[in-house]
Amino acid sequence: MNIDVIFSANEVTKEKVVGKIVVVIDVLRATSVMLTAMKNGAKEIRPFKEIDQLTSYTKDLKGILKCGERNGTKIDGFDLGNSPLEYQPEVVCGKIICMTTSNGTNALVNSSYGKKILIGSYLNLDILCKKIDEINEDLVIVCAGTNGEFSLDDSLCAGEIIKRVKYKTLSDSARSMYMIASTPGTLKDKLKETKHYNFLKNLGEVRDLEVCFSINSKNIILEYRDGIIF
Repeated sequence: MNIDVIFSANEVTKEKVVGKIVVVIDVLRATSVMLTAMKNGAKEIRPFKEIDQLTSYTKDLKGILKCGERNGTKIDGFDLGNSPLEYQPEVVCGKIICMTTSNGTNALVNSSYGKKILIGSYLNLDILCKKIDEINEDLVIVCAGTNGEFSLDDSLCAGEIIKRVKYKTLSDSARSMYMIASTPGTLKDKLKETKHYNFLKNLGEVRDLEVCFSINSKNIILEYRDGIIF
């Protein structure tokens, strides 16, 4: 299994993912929200890159939740933002979630040419890595990043995945993330000085940070296919 890492949604091209297994990561917070929502009974999630695409699609639909954020805050007129704490069973169970976020949904849609696209975060590390080992095909880990730039919270998660899978030949980018993930220290120790961590902390989202760093708290596999996460 050859493993490569892409460091932001903007770097994803058809040529980099076509014919490969893809894992998309947006730890803070889109993929963590997706795993939480589906674990809590949501029917499916439909990601969109742009707000107007989502609002046009949902204009005449009933029984859906419009969800997402820009600059870390809930979009005006939407039902939910991008905090996993909002996606409680009594809110999302049985609902179709239509979501757009600053980085994560872009990474997903840009990865659409992948052979199989899986959703990753710290919340489902071990079960995800078990699935990757079962498939045992060339893998690209797509980190959503932040506004087109490298983000350590996502890339460290990529390294944690690489540490756990058994059969691997690593690109230089994958090897660098493996080395960072292999250094001593907790997730909080490694990430507490990073830009995105402190951005959310300054927004008052400390509980979100705790939830998003809860390793293996959501023991599920999610796949993105034909515009739907299920």
